[in-house]
Amino acid sequence: MLSDHLAVAPGLHTAAVACAKADPVLFAALLGWAWWAARRERASVMAAALWAPIGALAAVAANEPIERMPTVKWTAFHGLVVHSSDLPAPSDHAALAAATAAGLFLAGRRFGLAAAGAWLLMAVALTLAGAAPDDIAGGTVVGVTVTLIGYVLFEGPMKRAVVWLRRTRLRSFTGEGKTS
Repeated sequence: MLSDHLAVAPGLHTAAVACAKADPVLFAALLGWAWWAARRERASVMAAALWAPIGALAAVAANEPIERMPTVKWTAFHGLVVHSSDLPAPSDHAALAAATAAGLFLAGRRFGLAAAGAWLLMAVALTLAGAAPDDIAGGTVVGVTVTLIGYVLFEGPMKRAVVWLRRTRLRSFTGEGKTS
């Protein structure tokens, strides 16, 4: 049982909580790295790098109402409770981590693999800190889904915005990029 292992190593729980709190800084660094590298790439790569943080924020925003959903109780036969369960509350941390990883895979494989490793670190840290695996899985599904659907919807406008920005004084933000 996980709680037995944590009782044996109480420092492990403390380290996991610290890692779960510090991991968003790692994701911010990965997002910055992808943006910086995308400044030399085509407009589609820059659009994906710019979408990654937007998708992560959108995933956390979409996750909030799901977390607040009421619990479900199943009853039968004269009010006797046959099965009682709480809906899993998807983890905001897992949603942020998964959304960032999915968004960075759109920007490039090396960014996505680095972010997937950070997501795995976050999932392990959350599990050791006491989060339910259902919560982590739910947050992961919400994060990936929101990011990928959002990118499909906004890919065209994002590319056009990058092309336009590269013709203005703001090209230092988006970089010169490649023409091919």
